[in-house]
Amino acid sequence: MIHDPAVSTKEEAMRKLMACIDSSRSGLMELILKKNGSVVPRACKDLFWDMCRVVHLFYVSNDGYTSAQQMVGYVNYVLFIPLQLPEEM
Repeated sequence: MIHDPAVSTKEEAMRKLMACIDSSRSGLMELILKKNGSVVPRACKDLFWDMCRVVHLFYVSNDGYTSAQQMVGYVNYVLFIPLQLPEEM
């Protein structure tokens, strides 16, 4: 985007970059959602949806990667808080 003569401001560059991302995302979603004659194997589609769920977890309320306190809380919860099982197991 830096070398594009049609872009003169940071805002224009961001808009152009977001349009490119949206276009790529739309193309990817078409490939993933296609059922008959799809070139994308089922395992890849499943991996894609699993990654969507993980990314949603991190970004549902804010930027999970730069929110260090929230990320530390998730890590502590997974590593140090014991799993609570029902009594009847």
